[in-house]
Amino acid sequence: MARAAGKKQSKRKSAGRSARVARSGASRAGAKPRAAAKKKATRASVAKPRVKRAGPKPNTAPKRRPPLAPAVGGPARAAASPSGSARRAAAAPATPAAFATQRAHASSREELLFELARARAAVKAAIQGLSIANASRPIAAGKWSPLEIVLHLGERDRVRLEEFHRTLHGQPRTWADISDAEQAVQNEQHLSPLRALTWDSAVRRLDSLREQLLLRLHEVPALPNDIWQRGHAFADMMWGLPEHDRHHAEQIKRARIGEPVLTED
Repeated sequence: MARAAGKKQSKRKSAGRSARVARSGASRAGAKPRAAAKKKATRASVAKPRVKRAGPKPNTAPKRRPPLAPAVGGPARAAASPSGSARRAAAAPATPAAFATQRAHASSREELLFELARARAAVKAAIQGLSIANASRPIAAGKWSPLEIVLHLGERDRVRLEEFHRTLHGQPRTWADISDAEQAVQNEQHLSPLRALTWDSAVRRLDSLREQLLLRLHEVPALPNDIWQRGHAFADMMWGLPEHDRHHAEQIKRARIGEPVLTED
């Protein structure tokens, strides 16, 4: 009887242990799927959502240039086509004339005064810093020295002061139709009594005579305009001065830098 009771009790204990083991295994088996599901959910929340592009993908392939059309006419056609530099030169705007803005609205009187000032500035620049020794030396064989040129320029202003009134009233200047040989004789007659002047005296005389001439010019009214235009005796006489000044300024400048001197007087 005692053994039977003991067997029953041991059976109940083993059955209880089996049940606990079975429950424990079931709980562990259920925990594993839950943990795996939790990990999946965490990865899904962390992973960035994929964004779909709207529309078709852009074409990133390099563009091909269209084939060049075959040349018609061969080398002759190619030669006729201007080069790039020629096309750029043709397209470039033309260079405006010097002092175009100042000339645009200037009267004939203002333009003449402007040109006289520019030409005389060229003369002053050509003789600037010239020593007495160099001023007395001829600029070329058989030509005047800078001293004689300065005296000559002053004389041309003086002669215009003498003929100012007659030309203003329409009478031609006295040297209008003389030959070059006659002009040379006249120039020598004017220079002969002045050659004894020093270089400084010659320059002062040059400036003084031009100042007197400009004062007379400013006294002449701008109207009537025809007296300031080429074709009138007064304008023809006065418009010869700017070109004359520039010519002799260029002679002196060339002589100073050792270039061939212009042969015309």
